[in-house]
Amino acid sequence: MITAKKYLQSLRYSFYLIFHPFKGFWNLKHDEKMGTLASANTIVFLLFVVMTLRRQVTGFILNYNEISEMNIIIQFCSVVLPFVLWCVSNWCITTLVDGEGKFLDIYIASAYALVPVVLINIPLLVMSNLITIKEAAFYNFFDSVSIIWTVFLFLVGIMTVHQFTMPKTIGTILVALLGMVIIVFLFVLFFALIQQLINFVILLVKEVQML
Repeated sequence: MITAKKYLQSLRYSFYLIFHPFKGFWNLKHDEKMGTLASANTIVFLLFVVMTLRRQVTGFILNYNEISEMNIIIQFCSVVLPFVLWCVSNWCITTLVDGEGKFLDIYIASAYALVPVVLINIPLLVMSNLITIKEAAFYNFFDSVSIIWTVFLFLVGIMTVHQFTMPKTIGTILVALLGMVIIVFLFVLFFALIQQLINFVILLVKEVQML
């Protein structure tokens, strides 16, 4: 069972990792004290909180969302489900190409890669309510930095977890993204078939009752 000390230590380690990604992800995989499932879940949850606040609290100059139409369940699914889907797809693909990372390794590494987006968006929430439209370029710049930083960490994290070369890492990531689309398509197809089956059963029952 994880202790509070180990949890806090692994959470603090994320700050080290984003500035020292190559050594950071290596230690994350080979030292269980550096990365824990609890800290990874915390980072994903913080991402959900930050993205929700970004949708609702961002200054009106930069906010194009209908604030009154926010659904917390849909918001949660729009943040967490793609992340989980990414981990599943990446694990499926890398298993086929001799990747060394387990699903838990992928999940934790991917979660830690999200830290720049979480950290940078916090001051951006404040900034968005203080700047004018002419100063929006500063907001967009730091927003882009958070995304580029996170993408770079994803590359290094997946490469380190699976012990791939950079070209192989990029290739498997692209295939994994395609895999996400395929998985979503299969789920939609599955639920559509289930719905048709249910409608058929209901119609059949009504026909029997009418006899």
